[in-house]
Amino acid sequence: MTYHAQRSTSRTNIYSLLTLLALCFLILSPPSLATQPITEKNDELQTHIDLIEIALLTDAYNKRCRGISISKSLNQVNRLYVTKYSLTANNFIKTYIDANVKALKIERQHRFNKLLNELGGCQAVRKNGSIKLLKKHFRTQYEITEKSPWYPE
Repeated sequence: MTYHAQRSTSRTNIYSLLTLLALCFLILSPPSLATQPITEKNDELQTHIDLIEIALLTDAYNKRCRGISISKSLNQVNRLYVTKYSLTANNFIKTYIDANVKALKIERQHRFNKLLNELGGCQAVRKNGSIKLLKKHFRTQYEITEKSPWYPE
């Protein structure tokens, strides 16, 4: 591989990582925790909120780019929450993120669609590897959340 090809591959990997970080930064902005002081309990809760947000983002990608209308990631989170906390994912959203669950989901879908358009569409995001990183991030966040000692009050 020539120097130019290595440099191009390196730029693509960096671009993929930056795209993922931009997606997460734009999507993971829950207003409900903005005024609370940061404590260990809030950090644990934030871990759960991040999981929900990443699940919504993954499902938004699947809906827009793959034509899958089933919220597979959020359903996986829902199974975890029902099993571990006897609380549905929608009730978690309603209690800790936004009282209007439907509006939040629609807003996240619109936010994702706008960002996707700015990044060049589904094929561009798929080509640069951002979706693979997003799915890996979801799995990692899911595992962290699964082991979390936090429990809803």
